[in-house]
Amino acid sequence: FTSRIAIERLEHISGDDLSIPDLRSPIDLAIVERAAALFAPLGSPRGWHARFGRELNATEDRASLTEYGDGLPVFEGKHIEPFKADTALTRWRISSDAADRLLGRRHHHTRLAYRDVASATNRVTLIAALLPAQAASTHTLFCLKTALPVRSQQVLCALFNSLVLNYLVRMRVTTHVTTALVERLPVPTEEQLTHVADDLRNAAQRLARSHDADIFGRLNAQVAQLYQLREAEMVHVLSTFPLIGLAEKEATLRWFRSLEG
Repeated sequence: FTSRIAIERLEHISGDDLSIPDLRSPIDLAIVERAAALFAPLGSPRGWHARFGRELNATEDRASLTEYGDGLPVFEGKHIEPFKADTALTRWRISSDAADRLLGRRHHHTRLAYRDVASATNRVTLIAALLPAQAASTHTLFCLKTALPVRSQQVLCALFNSLVLNYLVRMRVTTHVTTALVERLPVPTEEQLTHVADDLRNAAQRLARSHDADIFGRLNAQVAQLYQLREAEMVHVLSTFPLIGLAEKEATLRWFRSLEG
């Protein structure tokens, strides 16, 4: 697939940095352009105005960390998977006083986090979960810095882990899912989600407890509907995830057709 993209179109889909997504077919271009037309970037004042950043650095802050002792758990990227943050896996601890000194009060609150390191060839690329309050994280996670209610963060968690958002991220990622990339993603605001916000929130809560192909499929179908994907486009998106199970793909298409009807 070879196409010339005018500067104006590139500005529309990539913003001021004019980065060129990995568009491999006319379908890719159509989906990307439509997403940019429908929704403001996540970090935009017109959107969620969301900002992400790192917390602790495992090397620079090593003196404040202890292994498996008392204190607050410290999450690393490998301790989260889609929708789930597993405190039982954490190795490092930090005292409340040290966390207050290094982080202020951000660790006192639940916050959305996603893995920094990922690849477009992994099962999924944008991996997000809510970190519990009274916990910290290292530089292998990016955490939400913007104050948002937990209910809103659960909605964002559902959107982040959807295959549609992962598909959009994969067009731009190499080995790091940067904050600049995530904050440029076109993401529907809560006002644009009124009819499905509760469904997405509930799906994120249920999938945090246990994976269910049907629930995940319905979530994917609802997000695809938000982005106004046609069935051929939905099939194309699913084809770009070779490591996603057949049951999840079939559930997504089944729900997609049901919601279209």
